[in-house]
Amino acid sequence: MEITDKEVFEISINSEIRAKEAYEKLASLVKSDIIGDELLFLAKEEDKHREIIEKMAEKLTGENVEPKKIEIDIMGEFKVVAEKMAEAISKPDVNIDEIYDISMQAELVSEKLYKELAGYAATEKTKLLLEMLADMERNHYNMLRKQYDYIMRYPEIYKGEFYDQLMKDVNFNF
Repeated sequence: MEITDKEVFEISINSEIRAKEAYEKLASLVKSDIIGDELLFLAKEEDKHREIIEKMAEKLTGENVEPKKIEIDIMGEFKVVAEKMAEAISKPDVNIDEIYDISMQAELVSEKLYKELAGYAATEKTKLLLEMLADMERNHYNMLRKQYDYIMRYPEIYKGEFYDQLMKDVNFNF
C-alpha cells in the first residue's frame, strides 16, 4: 500500500487518540484501582505519543518538503485495528475482553508501524524517536497482557457486587 508520509502522521495521530479514549473507557469499567491507574497511565502515554507525532508532522510540513509516496506494509492491518477500536469504544455497553483484545492488537500493530516508519526516517534523530515509540508500544502491550491475564485469572473480582463486598470485608487495621 502506498501512502504519503503526511497521511501516515494523520493516521498515527488518530490511532493515538483512539487508544487514549479506549484506555480511559477501560479505566472507568474496571473495579480494581491498581488496574485503573495503569490504564490511565497508558492513556497519558498515548497522549504524549500524539504530541510527539504532531511535532514530527509539523517539522516535516515546516520544512516545506514535497510529500513522497512510501510503501507501508503494515498500514492495512493498522487501519483495520483502528476502525475496530473506534467502533468498540463507541458502544455504550462495551465488553472489557473485547477492548483488551483490540487494545493489545493496536499496541502490536503500532509497534510494527513505528519500526517500519523508522526505516524511512530522514534523520537519525527521527529514526531514534520512531524506534523509541515502537519500544514503548511493546511495553504497553506487555502491561495490557499482564492486566488481561490477571482479570482472566480472577474474573469474580471484577464483578461489582463481589468486589464491593470484598472491600467492605477486608480489615485494614493492622
